[in-house]
Order: sequence, then C-alpha cells, then structure tokens
Amino acid sequence: MKNSKILVNTGCSYGVMFRSMKEFTKGNDSDFTVIDLHCDSHGSTYQKRSVIYSVSKLLKSGVSPSNIYVVTEWSQPNRLFTELPTELCKEILNDHNYIEETFVLDSKFNRIETDFEFIKKYKSLNVIFNDRVYANIEHSDLSSFDNEQLKSYISTCTKNTPINNKPIDRFECYLTDILDLQNFLKSKNIDYSFFLMNNTFEGYLDNLSHRYIDDKMYKELQNKIIKIPDLTNDKMIKDFSSYLSYVWDLIDFSHFHFYKTDRFNYGGIDEYSMEKFGHIAYTSSANPWDIPDDEYVSSFGAHPHDSVYIDFFIEFVYDKVKPYIGELKFDFTDRWSNSKHNAIRL
Repeated sequence: MKNSKILVNTGCSYGVMFRSMKEFTKGNDSDFTVIDLHCDSHGSTYQKRSVIYSVSKLLKSGVSPSNIYVVTEWSQPNRLFTELPTELCKEILNDHNYIEETFVLDSKFNRIETDFEFIKKYKSLNVIFNDRVYANIEHSDLSSFDNEQLKSYISTCTKNTPINNKPIDRFECYLTDILDLQNFLKSKNIDYSFFLMNNTFEGYLDNLSHRYIDDKMYKELQNKIIKIPDLTNDKMIKDFSSYLSYVWDLIDFSHFHFYKTDRFNYGGIDEYSMEKFGHIAYTSSANPWDIPDDEYVSSFGAHPHDSVYIDFFIEFVYDKVKPYIGELKFDFTDRWSNSKHNAIRL
C-alpha cells in the first residue's frame, strides 16, 4: 500500500460513492486502493476525525501525500459525535462478533483484507478509534448494549442534548469541522474533493429549521416530476452568527462539488438524484414494504440507489481523481436492480 495511490473516502450512509462502484465498473489494473470510512448516521465531526485519524496513520507508515486523495461527503449539521466512557465500553471493544473492519477496496472495487488497522465499527452505528468508542447518541440503539450503566449514560446525555447542543452550536461545529479538515489536508499537501448529502448551506428558516423538513416540502416531492423549490431567498447557514460568517469566508469552496440550478446553489446527492432521475432513484433502492400505495418514497435522506452516486462521481469527481485511479469503464445495464444496491455487502 505504501507506493500505491490511495483514495480515502468518508461520509455518513450517503458516503458510499466508491463502495457503490462494484456493480457498475470492473475497475482496472492500476495500482490504487480505496479506504472507505463511511459510517451510517454520523456527522461532520466523524467525517473530519476519520480522515485525520486514517490519513495520519498512512503518512506515519511512509505513504507520500502525493499518493493520497480524500473524498468527503459531508452529512447534516444536527448529528452529534460523542465519546463513550472507556470504562463502560469493554463489551464493545471485546465483542468481536459485531465488530466490522474498515472497507478496503482494490482497483476492481472488490473488498480486500488488510493488516493495517483503521477505524472499526460496532454494530454499524458505533465507531472505534484504537481503544476509544464513539457514537451518535441520538441515533443509538440502546437494545444493542448489554451494559446497563452505558445505556443510562447515553440516555442521560441524549436528554441533555437540547441544552448542551443547541442548533446554533451544531451549525458552528459543522462549519468548523469542514474548515478543520480543509486546513489539515492543505497543511499536508493532500488533494481532496468535498460534496454534500443534501443542501445544508441554504434553505433555512428564521427558527434555524430547514425547509427540507417542512410538511409543505414533503408534499411538493410527491408530484410526478420533482422540482425542488427556490431556496435562494431563504437564510444560509452562515447568516445565524458572526462566527459562522467568519468561518464561511475561510472555507475554500473550489474543492466542493455542488449540483446547482437557478433555484439553489449548494445541491448534493439528494438534489442531484431527485431532479436528474426522479422517483425511480429512491423506489428502486427501497424495501417494497416501505413504499406507500398512494405516495412516492422520495424524501431527503431516503437514500437513492447506488448507481446515482456513480453518475455524480462521473459528472463532478472523476476528472479530479483520474490521475490516481486511471480510466474506468462504466456499465449501467439493469441499473435500477435492487440487487445492485448495497451489493458489496450481499
């Protein structure tokens, strides 16, 4: 791995860009490896730390910064990243039946074994950095833990999150995480691409809630043709504090890839999926029992089909990473097959 090109990819459940490649390209014989760190339901602090943690290990092992390219999908600003008390995590650290290693993929996007220890995941939603365990406590499944003290700790923390983590606090943490990772990568001379799960930069109301969670927005998505409303007259995330404004001005947006229209400027995977492909992008990846009889399943955060990420990659990211991975040939035959969604885990 030391002399090969390495793509380091992170994100939440929308960070599956490279894991999704398996069914849509046979890859090539170039010497590159993908380290896929994405973890469901985790937010910006995880995305920042997962890259810094793993890239630092690569650099320490002798990998040249010129051989590393980082691709980050930024999740939503409302997701917490909480370290769980080490003394209460023995059941997690020692429960090897439910610990999954980082996905490492070869140049044909097949999963490979590696003796290089990156981040581990416990029951999908909890992450392990060496001997430390972290969780998004607001998404934790308490039934997955046997330790009653740990359950009590998480429950208490969750009850206090509205006090300790107000919306403005989460906004400021979100933009700071983006800036931190940008500065880390630039300080190490590592090239990178950023994109969004969906538009977390604009579309806010005066009460700091986002238009995407509004009932009116959901009804608008139930039309045969999806057209996302104009967000340009709404508030932006940077408008809610002077600190947010200062941090915003420090972010290098030339490394971001946005799906833009005349109605919004900062679209991500959801906006791209809805307007480029429509409802099939979501119904094809959903369980049949989750699709209502009288409405579409499409909504922000509903998870489009894996193939959509490949289209986004081709349109926005491919040219940037081509020097690292070489030419790829894509095959979208039977593209909306449910068996081709999440196929690398099957």
